[in-house]
Amino acid sequence: MERQRAKSRLESRLQSAVEDNSDLHSAYLLVHSDSRDLHWNMATGQTGDVEAAPEQPYYAASIGKTFTSTLVAMLSDGGQLSFDDPISEYLSESILDNLHTIDGTDYTGDIRIRHLLGHTSGLPHSLPEGGKMFLNTRLEESPEGKTLFDEMLEEPNRTWEPEETIEWAKQNLEPHFPPGEDCYYSEFGYNLLGLIIESVTGQPYHEALEEFLFDPLEMEHSYLPPFSEPAVDSALPTAPFYIDEKKIEVDDVPSLSAFYAGGQTVNTAEELFRFHQALVEGNLVSEETLQEMLQWNKLWQGIDYGYGVVRIRPLPFLKRFHSWGGLGASSAFMVYNPTIDVYLIGTFNQWSYMRKSMMFLFQTLRSISKVDRSGQ
Repeated sequence: MERQRAKSRLESRLQSAVEDNSDLHSAYLLVHSDSRDLHWNMATGQTGDVEAAPEQPYYAASIGKTFTSTLVAMLSDGGQLSFDDPISEYLSESILDNLHTIDGTDYTGDIRIRHLLGHTSGLPHSLPEGGKMFLNTRLEESPEGKTLFDEMLEEPNRTWEPEETIEWAKQNLEPHFPPGEDCYYSEFGYNLLGLIIESVTGQPYHEALEEFLFDPLEMEHSYLPPFSEPAVDSALPTAPFYIDEKKIEVDDVPSLSAFYAGGQTVNTAEELFRFHQALVEGNLVSEETLQEMLQWNKLWQGIDYGYGVVRIRPLPFLKRFHSWGGLGASSAFMVYNPTIDVYLIGTFNQWSYMRKSMMFLFQTLRSISKVDRSGQ
């Protein structure tokens, strides 16, 4: 397929997705392929009174887990920790106390860093019904019938410290299985990783993000609200995301701080691409460490989890369409397909669109696979 024709089709498909779904307000898509000589960055829809633009910052949600796991991997490469280290070497007694007890047996001492990275610790989750995308995640409620996310929305002006989120989980939820026995998505596990990063580096998590990733990769519009601000302010407002009809202005809701190292960054599509390309090409971690990050456990139907990265298998037995990277509950995505050699970065900024966004990615991969590689 001719390149310009393929681009026009993608632009039309992205526009139609927003126009045909009343729950969508804006959408962003960046496509990059070295072998096909492609770099397209597009956007459609409205963000308030401003027309959506390709260079606009947006909420990346759990794509931030890939930042966290990469930071841990870089510390591992530097000899400052090991994936097999017990988390008890890095966390305070107050955090560890009653962290993981099942039927009177305390498994806290068995939790390794790799269990947190790969969601195999057995610790609980914080989103209602898994944020519409976690098909086998249970509803995690307090005795009063509230999830942590419910409390975040009820008190939007509250700033949560990561220790407070762990304490909330210990007081209100139960672990699901001993460490290493299964795979179950846990926001709380990634908040523990953020605290481990702070313990090892001696600096707040957001400063570690800046020192190790944002500054070296010139991600000048990336930041972690409400803990930090971008190095350079964007001329465009941060795009809001939606929970069905509820509009969330990321910079105006401090309670999103509860997600912390589990996925709370704001980024642009170009900067997410720059990060993911650096990870894929071995510019951030060693090849040996990257391959360890890409050891997969089945998490949901068609989605596997490594260390802070997902593998999407839209057709499980057709490896041609398998891609890996990060996903966010706001229907954000940052993936690379090695067979087709293409990066897809973007978001639909809508909590309820996650499953449909996976179909959009599959359709986009099929379209790009039909574009001739350079020199052919």
